Amino acid sequence: MLHGNYDIRLSLFSIAIAILTAYTTLDLAGRVAQAKSQERSRWVAGGAITMGTGIWAMHFIAMLAFSLPVPIYYDWLMVVASVLPAILASGLALCLISLPEINLLLLLSGSILMGVGISAMHYIGMAAVRLSATVSYDLNIVVLSIAIAILISLVALWVGFKLRADTTFKGRLLRLGSAIILGAAIPSMHYTGMMATHFSNPQIVNTNTVDTTRPLWMAVIVGLVTVFLLGWTLLTSFFNKRLSVQIVKTAVLKENQELLQQALQKQADLATLAQTRSEELEAAMLALQTTQLQFIQAEKMSSLGQMVAGVAHEINNPVNFIYGNLFHIEAYVQNLLELINAYKQNYPDPAPEIQFLTKSIDLQFLQEDLPKTLESMQAGATRIKYIVESLRNFSRLDEAELKTVDIHEGLDSTLLILKNRLMNLEGNRPEVTVIKEYDKLPLVNCYPRQLNQAFFNILTNAIDALDEKYNKNIKTNLSFKPIIRIATNINQHKWVNIQIFDNGFGINEEVQRKIYDPFFSTKPVGKGVGLGLSISYQIIIEKHQGKLSCLSAYGQGTTFKIEIPVDIAIASIQ
Repeated sequence: MLHGNYDIRLSLFSIAIAILTAYTTLDLAGRVAQAKSQERSRWVAGGAITMGTGIWAMHFIAMLAFSLPVPIYYDWLMVVASVLPAILASGLALCLISLPEINLLLLLSGSILMGVGISAMHYIGMAAVRLSATVSYDLNIVVLSIAIAILISLVALWVGFKLRADTTFKGRLLRLGSAIILGAAIPSMHYTGMMATHFSNPQIVNTNTVDTTRPLWMAVIVGLVTVFLLGWTLLTSFFNKRLSVQIVKTAVLKENQELLQQALQKQADLATLAQTRSEELEAAMLALQTTQLQFIQAEKMSSLGQMVAGVAHEINNPVNFIYGNLFHIEAYVQNLLELINAYKQNYPDPAPEIQFLTKSIDLQFLQEDLPKTLESMQAGATRIKYIVESLRNFSRLDEAELKTVDIHEGLDSTLLILKNRLMNLEGNRPEVTVIKEYDKLPLVNCYPRQLNQAFFNILTNAIDALDEKYNKNIKTNLSFKPIIRIATNINQHKWVNIQIFDNGFGINEEVQRKIYDPFFSTKPVGKGVGLGLSISYQIIIEKHQGKLSCLSAYGQGTTFKIEIPVDIAIASIQ
């Protein structure tokens, strides 16, 4: 068994080459990742040759550092061939590092292939050794050396991928530190592989070899060439980065100059555009607020309609039961009264007990009052049915689309909903007198639920105006009788006219110009948001293709005139 020794100078030199190679690799990783497709291919090819040569040089110098008691020669063809696996492994590493994303499977696969390539380089280089001894290997240590190569490749790929985009001073320090660690770790594979190699049994050496009896000068030559190649690569990468940055800065500067020139030339236009955009933004914000409040108002009306419809449904069933049975009760009572009269005619002198009972219950009054009581009950049940029907007509939850309806039913149901306000149950104002001047109208094809909302908004404003006038008249001791007049008529068999008048103070001309604007209100804070007439305007004008006008003068009351087509479907086509 032959035992070898290492030249510590060459071993340290090989480690220095490994550190420089590792730093060059990490630097190239960032350059390759930033390069475009065609330029990237050139960087990968050049970088693979440089990195592969650096890894090979480290191994070759480390082998030159090894000496035995017998001369060592190398087959120059196999020595050159051992460079190829290192170049291929380096190219694979640069390709993986340049990917936008890398997952664990790619990282593991790449590290295995790269580690096998580096190991192949080492053992092909060992196969190039020619000496007067037999070379054998410890398989376990060989496997360990390959595992070390794979592990180092895994760390190098991960570090290269993580640090490739960091161009800061901190990033350069991290790359330098990582290069020192990797450079110190890379030779571990070589020296582990050398531990697996055993030399024994001197033999005759093949003469087709390179003499390495002078390893120092050969290591210096290989090392200097490698350092020059790695240094040239680093300088090329550095100046290429500087050139790219300078090109980008020049392009940005040129673009900024052009933008500045355009900005100066169009300053007035930009100011006008900014003003226009500001106005558009204000209009958009106003429209958004209007839409939001309209949605809230619609939800309130929908909730009111649902509540009203629910109450109407719950009341309707027992009322129908009572109303239906009243006719039977009336018949039964009539029969009983006829029977009592028959008894009185056939038995004019009843028993004392019957005479006493007749006097105690006042039979004569009962016979006269009972039919009147039943008649009152029928009238009350009929009134309840009318109220329920009016509530259902107002809610019209099933009539969100076009439907043919009676306009008078919509007006009456709206008045019923507002009955408490009209009657003023709180007692601080006389009841509003509602005068109906209904003409004979045809059925109208419209959106009944929305039209009822418009009636509700206009009538609510009329009641508010009457309240305001009454409260002011109280302070001046003037009498006031609040009145609302609703008149309808047909115009040319195509248009239905609805006029709603109140004898409040009226509206002056300045206010009339703003009453349909969203959020405009003359009421105190908390009494409204100024959307009632705006929503009514949209329902009548936009939704029904109709007209809405206000006829008023201060001190003469107010009349809102509504005109809608008899058939909105035909009006929309025209």
